[in-house]
Amino acid sequence: MERAAALELVEKYTDKDITFRHLISVEGVMRALAAHLGEDEDRWALAGLFHDLDYDATQENFERHGPQTVEWLRSEGYNDAGVLNAILGHRFEHYRTDAMSRVIVHADAVAGLLVATALVRPEKATGMSVKSVKKKLKEKSFAPGVERDEIRNVEESIDIPMDEFIAVSIAGLQEVAPEIGLA
Repeated sequence: MERAAALELVEKYTDKDITFRHLISVEGVMRALAAHLGEDEDRWALAGLFHDLDYDATQENFERHGPQTVEWLRSEGYNDAGVLNAILGHRFEHYRTDAMSRVIVHADAVAGLLVATALVRPEKATGMSVKSVKKKLKEKSFAPGVERDEIRNVEESIDIPMDEFIAVSIAGLQEVAPEIGLA
């Protein structure tokens, strides 16, 4: 699926700007991580872009979060089994069966922290450093919704040192920052 068509689906199924911004940020992080790991950048980016597609619609019925996205995408003719599995994997551990479905869990968490960090910086995502992100990671009161353990355990989960993971993720966010007002 081309990115333009994917963005049309994101616009169709999301209601809130914060959800849109999150999807774009995870897309950027996943694309950068795929490049770093020698994986298919476009597929991984789509997994990031679609992973919370149903978030606005499933807040009142959260057990549908993930499966609803897969149903919508299939109804739109999108059937990439690996991407659909990663979407389910970001929420359900038993779907974490390959690199993409394991990495998306960490990309989701770090993207939230990176966006929150960018929002409090005058220069937004520009010039963001691993050191400044790690400082925010330690502040429990900062972006309290971020699953910090999913960032801290990245090395044991996907065998990438945390500093390297954060650096690659920052680069990924910086690529999409202009689209979401963070440049």
